[in-house]
Amino acid sequence: MGRENAYNNNEIFAGFAEYAAQNEFVPMRELIYQYLRDTIIDFRIPAGAHLVEDELAENLNASRTPVREALRKLESEGLVKHHRRRGVEVRQLSLDDVTDIYEVAMVLEAYAARLVAESGSADALDKLQTLLRKMKSAIDEGNSEQEQELHKRFHLTIYESCRNRRIEEILKTYSSYILLFRAYTMQEPGRMLKSWEEHDAMVRAIEMRDGKLAERRTFEHMNDSKEVFLKQWRQMLGE
Repeated sequence: MGRENAYNNNEIFAGFAEYAAQNEFVPMRELIYQYLRDTIIDFRIPAGAHLVEDELAENLNASRTPVREALRKLESEGLVKHHRRRGVEVRQLSLDDVTDIYEVAMVLEAYAARLVAESGSADALDKLQTLLRKMKSAIDEGNSEQEQELHKRFHLTIYESCRNRRIEEILKTYSSYILLFRAYTMQEPGRMLKSWEEHDAMVRAIEMRDGKLAERRTFEHMNDSKEVFLKQWRQMLGE
């Protein structure tokens, strides 16, 4: 998954104005943080690339203060590293980084699913069942892009329905990582259908209002995804 250190500023930042317009009520520092995080996670800005405050401020049509705050937040997440002489450098995620991200998400999302099941929310269940049906239709039609979007909405529904704002916020932070990793796991033959079956098991447990079972099924789904991704990661790195 390595990339060359050079990257095209015009190409990378051309979409920021539209992104900002779509999220007009989000503070500029948060917009810049989210945008840079997404471009780093999906490798549009490669590992080893240097991010210069002045250049970023110019490219994003922003002042240096929100850029600096965004870079500090990215550093706290381990996505960039500040060097005294070389400035801010984009980090390559390591095998340990990926494992840590998955393990945090696995535990919290499994618990969130438990809370949804135990809440007995008919609205949440209806949304999950509807999304599950649409996911199956997308798979049957071979529409992987639509399936990926529906999958994202499925998990966001669990986050937003667990009635724990702290858990929701943390899971939404990690969701960008998990979605990127999942894009790679879907390259595994048969993985998309297997993933749907795992989601179906999650919904069945929630429908039964069995919190422990919903927690276990969600943890199993996330763990399976982790194992598939780590296998592919090792293959790509030649390990």
